[in-house]
Order: sequence, then structure tokens, then C-alpha cells
Amino acid sequence: MYYRMTRLHWRPEDYDGVVSRAAALQSRIESIQGLLFAELIDTGEGEGMIIAAYRSEADYRTAADEVASIFDDLDEMLTATPHGHEGTSVLSFGEAPGSD
Repeated sequence: MYYRMTRLHWRPEDYDGVVSRAAALQSRIESIQGLLFAELIDTGEGEGMIIAAYRSEADYRTAADEVASIFDDLDEMLTATPHGHEGTSVLSFGEAPGSD
């Protein structure tokens, strides 16, 4: 698997709007080829993290334009450019989401 972690920042009063906009993008997100899961995590007031897993780095690279387009749809609600990191798993503990 290949992972992408993306830090997001927004005005605290826009929290509900960010969540609503992300939920409205669900079908586009779920249609991304090779995407296994994507989670939006509330990490504090005005900030969050998206953790996404792809079958492979090639799937991640193929999806890059669509993912950028999705972030563009959130842009007006964000106070900073999304900042991300990516890579492969080195160690894994427990059960990964959706592994049932």
C-alpha cells in the first residue's frame, strides 16, 4: 500500500462547512482508481489531517490530478495550502481499516 497524509487548516468557524463540503465530494473521492480509503481526522481547532491509502504508488500518481482538483474545491475554505507527505508502510500493527 501507498499512503498520503495531508495537513489542512481552516478558520474554526468553518468546521461544519469543511466537513459538509468534504462529504459532498464523497462520490468523486470514492471513484478514484486505486484508492482504498480516505479519512478526514479532526486534529484540533481549525486543523485536520487526511490519511489516504492507495493500492500502489502508481495508483497514487495516476490519481494526482483528480486529488488536486478535489483540493481546489475545498480551497476557498482553507487558510493555508494543504501540506502533504507520502510513502509506503514500514511497519504495521493491528488491523487496517476495511480489512475485514
